[in-house]
This record gives sequence, C-alpha cells and structure tokens, in this order.
Amino acid sequence: MMEYEFKFIKLPEEHGFDEQHLKFLQALDEGMVKSKEGMTEQKDLEQIKSDWDKSLNEIRSSFDYEKLQKQINDVYVKIADRPAYSEKQLAEKERDLNSQWIRKLIKKDEEGMKKIGLELKQSLTPVMHTGEGSSVLDYDMTQGGYLIPKLLLAEVNRWVDEAGIARRDMRYLPFSGAGNQRYIPTLLTNVTVQWIDEGEAKPKTKPYISRVEQTLKKLAAMVIFTEEIIEDSAVDLVALSSQLIGEAIAVEEDAQFLGGIGAPWLGALNVGVPVPMGAGLTAENLRPEHLEALTFSVPKAARAGGKFYMHPEIYGLLRTYRSSAVAAGDREGVYLVQDPTGTRPASLWGYPIVETEALPTFLEAQVAEAPVLFFSNLQRTCVYGDKQGVRVKLLDQASVYDANNTLVNLAEQDMIALRIHKRVGFVPVLPDGIATLYTGPVS
Repeated sequence: MMEYEFKFIKLPEEHGFDEQHLKFLQALDEGMVKSKEGMTEQKDLEQIKSDWDKSLNEIRSSFDYEKLQKQINDVYVKIADRPAYSEKQLAEKERDLNSQWIRKLIKKDEEGMKKIGLELKQSLTPVMHTGEGSSVLDYDMTQGGYLIPKLLLAEVNRWVDEAGIARRDMRYLPFSGAGNQRYIPTLLTNVTVQWIDEGEAKPKTKPYISRVEQTLKKLAAMVIFTEEIIEDSAVDLVALSSQLIGEAIAVEEDAQFLGGIGAPWLGALNVGVPVPMGAGLTAENLRPEHLEALTFSVPKAARAGGKFYMHPEIYGLLRTYRSSAVAAGDREGVYLVQDPTGTRPASLWGYPIVETEALPTFLEAQVAEAPVLFFSNLQRTCVYGDKQGVRVKLLDQASVYDANNTLVNLAEQDMIALRIHKRVGFVPVLPDGIATLYTGPVS
C-alpha cells in the first residue's frame, strides 16, 4: 500500500480505509492546502470540485458519506471566502484592463470603456472643466475628455516624479474644494526680544503673517502614436503611454516652475534675490566662487537642504575648475566640483548640484544682466499643487506638431494623438530664500 501524508486530515491508526479511499482523501487534503495558501486558480478549483464529486460517486456505497461531505463543505466555504485571484494575478488583470481601456479610447468605443470602468470600479465617463474660474463639471463630449484610470494615473505620476525636478523638490499641496484659487500664509517677520532693566516695561512684539495667492492653470501635452503600435498586442500600452505622458508633463512643469518668464508663471530663477557676477562678466567668466556667494545671499535657515540648479552646459563649465597649486612646482589641485558617487549627486561647497535643461544655456547666459542659475531649498520656498487628476482626449483628424516641430497630419499618416491636460498651480512662497546669479551688474 502506498504511503500517504496529510496536512489537514487526521486518521486514526486503525482507520480501515482501503487504497481507493486513501487516494481520495489525499486529493481532498491537497485541495485544502492549496485553498489555504491561496495558490489555486479558479479553473483549478473547479477541477478539484469535479474530481471530488466523481470519487464520491465511486465510493459512496462503502464510505461514511455524511462525514466526508461535511469536510468537503468546509473546504467549499474556505474557497468561497478567499479571492479567486492572487494579488499578482489581480495586478496583472488590472494592467490588462488599463491597456484595453486605452485601445477602446482609440477606437472611440464608449460602451467598452464604461464596461472596463465598472470592472476597475472607477467612473470613467467624459468630463470637462467649464472655465478658468469654475469648478463645475459638465458632460459635453464635443469639448470634454476622459479622466484616465487610476493605475495609468499612478504610472504617469511616477514618471513625472522621476523626470520632474520641480515636482520632486518642491512642496506639494493638492487643491481641493471649489474654485481655482487659494491663499497660502507666509511669515514676514518673527517675534523679537530685547534686553530690559528691572521694572522696565516689556516690549510689544508679534509675528506678521502675509499670504500669497496660488492660481490653477491648465497644462496640456500632446502624445502621438502610430496606429500600428496601438494594434500591436505585444506593446505594454500602460507603460508606453504613461512614460510619454509623464515625461511631457515633467518637461513643461520644470520649464515653468524653474525657469518661467511669466507665461503663465515666473519660475524660481526669476523671483529670487539677484546676485550679480560683476561688471562685464558673463557665463564664460563664471567661477566656483560666484556660487559660494549665492549661499550667503539667503537667510541661514534657508541654506539647510539647499541645492544649486543649473543647465548641464553651465555644470560642464564649472566641473573643469581645479584648486590652485599650494606651492611653486606643485601640480594643480583637486577638481572643485565633487563628482557624483553612488546615489549622491555632484556637489560644490557642500551643496548638491542639480542639472536641468529648464534653465539658461551657456549661450543664453552670455548677455549682460541675464540670469544664469539659482540656489535654494525648494521644499521651503516653493509650493505646487494640482486638482482632479489628468484628462485625456483623442485626436485622429487634426494636424499637429511633433517634438521636432514637424507638422504631422494624423489622418494621412495613420497616426493618433492623445491630448493630455491637467490643472496645476505654482507659487514661490518665500522668494527671499532663493538666490539667483546674474551676469554683469544688475540694475
């Protein structure tokens, strides 16, 4: 007789079961193990039930059916109470549903999109914000777009966080409630103290609180696909579209929040305390000591966590400088810019250097009184926020410009474009904590 090992079923030493009965009990025990560990797929559960019922019919005449049926019922309850899919299977299913939703959007299959929304337990009906000063939503399909599924939004935000310096380093305060404006309090002056003589009246003092206004603006991006990519089942549309959308959003947010010139925002570069390099000096005269002056141009409390933000061309210029020789005959000393090591970025004067193409190039910093770079702890000095997620609308008949500024006729070239838009707001709350280096004297 074969040896049988059970994890759930306990048999007395003198059980009297024959080979057929023990084989059936072994199958029953294995089914209970799989049910407890959550490894059984739905099709496997159905097969186990079928095998049990078949075996029961074969041994019904000689077995204690009522006792065994009770055991089976207990297993059925455990199976019914647990999810039909493991967490990994659920994640794969959600990703597949998101890819299906994108394809339904491309095909303008609104009913299919609604069904997928029900499976995702999310309302994906078309919406449209009715104006700059309103928080009202309507359902005008001729102008509106769709709120994208949560998984796709999470992937988009992940790419924005990875690629977006402003979003990564600034303080995030999401918008809520009606309207597209809010006020953020800032401290202008702190409480002061004075030395006094015995019996002398104590001085009166109080902190002065101001506030800055933050207004939402609409940020839009265009992501262009070929129809072949959309139809190719091997393409992970969630990964592809989220990366393209996220990078597009990140590039524009950095351009405005860091280097904006007033349309629609003045970025951190253009609101900080101006620190001039000196008469007649431009980017080609830039020296590491100019950056040291920036760190002493902001309040001491604002220096902690500060970083230098600059274009890669400016960074490339600075990293060529070395310390002077100590004595005659010595070779040049170490490079002043400390190269990045591991997860640590490059640094100068003990502060990290952050490269971003949102700031002026070497050529742009070759004119008088032009901003070059800035120093700040953006977490303390700037706030950004967004509202109501990302929306997407399909275009398939328009002519649009691609990333290379080439005009693309979507219909003629078998392409489609996803127009992405979201509502974001940015404001420097403590501009005195930002120091901007300018070429030449600043008037």
